[in-house]
Amino acid sequence: MAKNAGSSKGILIALALLSAFLFLHAFGVIPVEKVGNDVARWISLVTFGVAALIFAKDGLAVWCGCCAALAVALNPIYPLAMDGNAFMIARLIGGSLAGAAVIRNW
Repeated sequence: MAKNAGSSKGILIALALLSAFLFLHAFGVIPVEKVGNDVARWISLVTFGVAALIFAKDGLAVWCGCCAALAVALNPIYPLAMDGNAFMIARLIGGSLAGAAVIRNW
């Protein structure tokens, strides 16, 4: 982490929570009926978008690009046409990348 470690640690905590949420949602531990796919998309959009901005500010281009790509892929405003399996894979990739960002940048 570069200069402003306080804001960076906050987004890493949010990414850790997002990682757990996406894994639990992908494996059906959190039922889709109670927490719909749109809720997962909104949470992912906000968290990955803010993480991309903070990583860009800290000069971490690879993490910024990965978070920005996942924010675009999982956004609810203009959602990509994904069937159930593709959306599950997107959640697993998002959870894995969020967890890797936390482990790498803590």
